[in-house]
Amino acid sequence: MPTLKIPPGPRRLPLIGTLHRLIGKDGVHQTLRNLSETYGPAMLLHFGAQPVLVISSTEMAAEVLKTHDQKMCTRPYSKSTNRLSYNYKDIAFAPHNDHWRDMRKVMVSEFLGAKRMRLYNRVMENEMEDMVRSLSSMSSSRITVNLDDMLFNLVNDVVCKVAFGKTYRENTFNGKTMKEIVDESVVMLGGSFADIFPTFGWIFDRLSGWDRRLEKCVNDFDGFLEMILDDNREGKTNEHGNDFVSDCSDVLNRDEMKALMMNVYEGAFDTTAITIVWAMSEIVKNPRVMRKLQNEIRSYVGKQSKVRESDITKMAYLKMVVKETLRLHPPAGFLIGRECVSHCQIGGYDILPGTQVMVSTVGIGRDPKIWKESPTEFHPERFENIQVEFGGKHFEMIPFGGGRRACPGYNLAVSTAELTIANLLNVFNWETPDGGKNQDLDMREQGNWLIARKTPLCLVPIKHNSQD
Repeated sequence: MPTLKIPPGPRRLPLIGTLHRLIGKDGVHQTLRNLSETYGPAMLLHFGAQPVLVISSTEMAAEVLKTHDQKMCTRPYSKSTNRLSYNYKDIAFAPHNDHWRDMRKVMVSEFLGAKRMRLYNRVMENEMEDMVRSLSSMSSSRITVNLDDMLFNLVNDVVCKVAFGKTYRENTFNGKTMKEIVDESVVMLGGSFADIFPTFGWIFDRLSGWDRRLEKCVNDFDGFLEMILDDNREGKTNEHGNDFVSDCSDVLNRDEMKALMMNVYEGAFDTTAITIVWAMSEIVKNPRVMRKLQNEIRSYVGKQSKVRESDITKMAYLKMVVKETLRLHPPAGFLIGRECVSHCQIGGYDILPGTQVMVSTVGIGRDPKIWKESPTEFHPERFENIQVEFGGKHFEMIPFGGGRRACPGYNLAVSTAELTIANLLNVFNWETPDGGKNQDLDMREQGNWLIARKTPLCLVPIKHNSQD
C-alpha cells in the first residue's frame, strides 16, 4: 500500500487534537489565517477526533469547489443542523442528494425567479423611499443614525414581505423577536462537543445544558415559523401580491416549507445587511472613495432623489466598491462546511473520506499572491484590471461559494447592496458623530462565522444641497 501524503498542520495533542490552537483574542477566521501562513494553503487540523482541512488560497479552492466538487459537495452531519433544518429538508445544510436537488429547484424557481424579482424590486423601491424619508427628517437635526439597525430593518422588511407576505420584525414568540431567535440559531449552528468527540461528547452536551439550549432554540424558531404559516393560511398576509409561502404551499409539505423559510432567514438577512454596513464603513473611512462614488451616482441620477435599478447598470465604480467590500469583508469567514466522501488529492496531498473541509473566504480574499497591491486595504480601483465575477466561476474571491453548493441568491444580494448604497450616497453626505475624523472610524471585527463590525456603525446624514 503506497504511503499517504498528509497535508501539513500543527502537532496534535492527545484527545483534543489541535483545538488548543484556536484559543486567542482574534476570531477563528483570523487565527486560522495566521496558522495557514505557517503551514500553507491546504492545512490539516484535528478538532478532537475530527480531521478538518482548511483551504486558504485560490488554487486550493478551485480544486475543492471545481475539480473535486463531486467528491466534496456534501455536508457533514451535526445535531444542530439536523434539528434546525427539519432533518435536512433544506438546501443549505442538507447532504447532496436528489431531495436537495428538488428543494434547490423550488427555491430558485419560486423565490429567485423573474416573477418574484419583480415583486422584490417593487417592495424594495417602497421601503427605500421610506428609509430615505426617515433619514431626511433626521438630517435636519443632525441626529446620529445607527446604520446597523436601520439596514437590518430594511433588508428584513423587504425579504419578509416578498417571502412571507408581510414584515414580522415587531412580532415576538416566547418573548423573543425573530432577530434574537436567528442570532441564537447561528450560535447553535456552530456545533457541539458531540460533533468533535462522537463517542462521549454527548455527555458534555447534556451536562453543560447545550442539549436543552438547542431544543429551546429549535422550539422558538419552529413556533415563529408556524405563526407565519398560520397567518398565511388565514389570509393575514399577501399585502403585496402572492408571496413565496403562498405559491409553495401546494408543492411542499409543512416541514419542507419551514426548512426553506429557515434558509431565507439564515441566509438573506444578516449577510446582506453586514455587507452593506461594511461597504458604508469603508466608503466613509475613505473620503476619496466617497467623493468619487457620489460623483458617479449623482452624474447619472441628476437632481432626482431616487436611484432605480435601471440606473445601477451604468455605475461601474459602484460595482467595484461592492466587489471590493465582498473581497475584504465577506459576511461569512468560511463557507458552510463540506465533507469529503471519497479519497482525492488536493494540492498533491491525500484527503481521506470523512475529512471536513473549511474554505476561508477571508484568507482567499486577502491572498497576497492574487491581490498583490495592498491586499488588506480598501482599493476599489483594483477591479479595473482584475475581472472577477460571482457565481462560482472565479475563485479569486468566493463570498458566495462555488460549485454545486454555491449560494443561488448571490445576484439578489449584490443588487440589494448596490441599490441601497447608491440611494444612501445620492441623497446624503455622511460624517462621524461628535466631530470625529472619518479616517479614524473604528473598523474592528467580531464573530467566528459571520464577521460583523465590533461596534455599530453610527453616522450623521447630511442632506446634499441638490436634494434640499
